[in-house]
Amino acid sequence: MNNAAAAPVATKKKKSRNFFRQNLAGYALCAPMLLAILIFVLYPMIQVVIYSFQSTNGISGTWRGFKNYQWVLTDSMFWNAAGNTLYMAVLGVIIDVIFCFVIASLINSLSVAKNFFKGLYFLPNVVSSVAVAMLFNFIFYPTENGILNYFLSLFGISPIGWLVNPKLARFSIVIMGLWRSIGYDTILFLAGLQSIPGEIYEAAAIDGASGLQKWWYITIPNMKPTFTFMIMMLTISTLRRFDDVWMIGGSAGNPAGKLDTMVMYIFRNSWLSREVGVASAAAVVLFVITMTLTILNNYVFNRND
Repeated sequence: MNNAAAAPVATKKKKSRNFFRQNLAGYALCAPMLLAILIFVLYPMIQVVIYSFQSTNGISGTWRGFKNYQWVLTDSMFWNAAGNTLYMAVLGVIIDVIFCFVIASLINSLSVAKNFFKGLYFLPNVVSSVAVAMLFNFIFYPTENGILNYFLSLFGISPIGWLVNPKLARFSIVIMGLWRSIGYDTILFLAGLQSIPGEIYEAAAIDGASGLQKWWYITIPNMKPTFTFMIMMLTISTLRRFDDVWMIGGSAGNPAGKLDTMVMYIFRNSWLSREVGVASAAAVVLFVITMTLTILNNYVFNRND
């Protein structure tokens, strides 16, 4: 009985060894990437969580418990940065998704020159965010020397302080971000549109559906996976906004702190104040906010599936 019971176990172990040997080349090819993820992704994440419970400068420190989180969650500067970040994230995602989807739908409806418009709209995406910030700093220049204010002056409109007026600075940053991301996001929407089977549109045409009815009742419902992915990626991208606002508003997020973001808050505490523990706690809070919004997005779009 013992020999009979041991036979299947031995067979299973032999199959496991054979499977490992057959896929050894695949494991070897994946090993550098897995090692890189462990060293440059997982280890830093674990270290940040540890630092968030310490008073440390990144080299040595003492245990503080939850005092760093208490400091962050009661700091008015953090909540100001969080409010600015969420404002730019929510408004940016809404405008980007609607605008890019409409542009992609228009390009997809063309019978000629599709590739031309794809390339035209994708061009801003190849420009670095720092270069975009410098460009829009000139476009939004607060005097008539700025490109936008110059054109407005032709209609008798006085110069507007797009980036120096606290009431307009955040909105101006949202528009700047839209200009840079429009190409990449439009291409993704185009890919989703072109994956919808043409037979569905042909059947709708036979039933007498108009172009607007096809777009509303066929295109939009079939684009739900693309919408889910786009909103998730845009949310993550806008919540970790740093380089373009830093180029324009500096480390203080001027004007009046309206361009201060959560990543800027983390940067100031880690590199300028050397309060790595506080910065790590803020980073963990940002991670929790990002994860919560991502889960909420997936729930809202997939609850009926």
